[in-house]
Amino acid sequence: MVEFIQANLASIIVVVIAIIGLIVLYKLGKKDTVKKIVLALVVQAEKTLGSGTGELKYAMVIDAIYNKLPFILRFLFTKKELDTFIEEAVSKMKELLSKGVTLTGYDDEKYISTLSDNTGSQK
Repeated sequence: MVEFIQANLASIIVVVIAIIGLIVLYKLGKKDTVKKIVLALVVQAEKTLGSGTGELKYAMVIDAIYNKLPFILRFLFTKKELDTFIEEAVSKMKELLSKGVTLTGYDDEKYISTLSDNTGSQK
């Protein structure tokens, strides 16, 4: 086994670097999608639980993220990154609300309902 590794070390290194590169590219491509999902979940938590329930809303969002995201995305995004996404989503929601944007429109409801659909199917 050691001889095989020594004989093919350059090829092994190239393959490992390629795999790492693909993971990074995949993660970068999915970051915006994850941020949109987190924003929808934050809005849903705000509508469900109301104000003054920050820790409960946070727990609700984290639970929904881990239940809805595909396994590979849960593996690629750390808890710290998800915390950052949640904080950004809360800021974005507050910004939209301060501008008078209604977050309870039909399109938002339809989008959020697809995220909370247990079958995972798009409506």
